[in-house]
Amino acid sequence: MHVPAMDAEHQEMFRLAGELRDALLTAEGAGRAQLLCRRLTAETNSHFSHEERLMRDAEYPAYGWHERQHWTARAKLAALDRAVQRGERREMFEALESLATWMRDHTSVADRMAGSYLRNYWRAHTCAETCVG
Repeated sequence: MHVPAMDAEHQEMFRLAGELRDALLTAEGAGRAQLLCRRLTAETNSHFSHEERLMRDAEYPAYGWHERQHWTARAKLAALDRAVQRGERREMFEALESLATWMRDHTSVADRMAGSYLRNYWRAHTCAETCVG
């Protein structure tokens, strides 16, 4: 996205997803997996709220489309959480893989588009405030 705060949040989400995958691979990781799933959900929801606020503030024209993508991810997180809570190993891995694929695709396309728009918006508004003369 090339927006430092958003990029840091993305990195944290990917880190938590990796930790969750590692926990799911161990028989002793069930309790840790539940904790990590809750942390991943909280981090993702916080990130989406932050990103959506920035897009609304900048009147991003593709906001509705981008927000709908976030709702898709929230549904994937809910499916992952249900599988983790129930201890359904196959479903856990399928849900986590589906979420990870979504995250890679979303950050590489939709977030880059939004990031480009936001950076241009901020440049234009900074210049409008400081370049008068």
